Amino acid sequence: MEKLPERLNGLHHITLTTGTAQGDINFFVKILGLKLVKRTLLYDGGEPVYHLYFGNSKGDPGTLTTSFPMRRLGRKGRVGAGQISSTGYAVPIGSLDWWKTHLSKHGIEAEEQHRFGEDLLAFRHPECGLGFEIVATDKAKFEPYVSEYVPAEYSIRGFHNWTCTVNEFEDMDDFLRNAWSMRNVGEDGSYTRYEMGEGGPATYVDLDYQPDLRQGTWSYAEGIAHHGAFDIADLETQSALKFDVEGLGFTDFSDRKHRGYFESIYVRTPGGMLFEAAKTIGFLVDEDEAHLGQTLQVSPQFRDQVPELLARMNDPIEL
Repeated sequence: MEKLPERLNGLHHITLTTGTAQGDINFFVKILGLKLVKRTLLYDGGEPVYHLYFGNSKGDPGTLTTSFPMRRLGRKGRVGAGQISSTGYAVPIGSLDWWKTHLSKHGIEAEEQHRFGEDLLAFRHPECGLGFEIVATDKAKFEPYVSEYVPAEYSIRGFHNWTCTVNEFEDMDDFLRNAWSMRNVGEDGSYTRYEMGEGGPATYVDLDYQPDLRQGTWSYAEGIAHHGAFDIADLETQSALKFDVEGLGFTDFSDRKHRGYFESIYVRTPGGMLFEAAKTIGFLVDEDEAHLGQTLQVSPQFRDQVPELLARMNDPIEL
């Protein structure tokens, strides 16, 4: 299959379905040291669910982890193949000992691992079990958020990689190389690494091939990653990407959706993961930088229901 032109720049954001809003504040803000950049609501459906954004001080693409706390709705996901199974963050070389101690103080067990020539810690969200890694690197691209919880010299510098677990390898490899125009840069055990754009941290996707693993949940449900979004420069390039990828036969694409802070198209990949190509609008459209994340921004379908929303959700946030 002919490889398409390179149009995607790197990782933009990942969206996880978690347990509770306060559980995410405790984990992402008070343990990992990220900033709460935005609090809004899920744009899909009629049931109000928080959509929380965590990242560096401005919420730069490549630093953004977002969450849908789902416990209130009672939807529990099944972990398996066809999912993004781990979110990897970049930290400076020499900081893993501090992180292991820091995580342990919060009751989180971290396992030391070595993959693709890099040292890392693997651990799980203490409330919902989602997988995370902290990878030591001297190639991180982003400025960290200066947090009261994590010293600046150890702070997270955006994404390092995402790991996608698959039980069929060939078709997903074909999609990443030819439709998503990524480069295969090596193998390590069951893992194959791909990169895009300039390469390095925040451009890596790893495939973990687990042929005996059953398919996992795709819906909004606690304990799984819902989708991963990739950065794209403009809407014209986004349209061209969709046109050409559909021309390769990968036609399970959405129409363009306005998500308030970016405009997006979504494709269900042959490996099962949901991928997004996101054109950034930015977070300053409804809050200035000094007040990012302080006020609930209501999604369009809920704007006439503001007085009863918070009582209905019953999932308070305390920073």
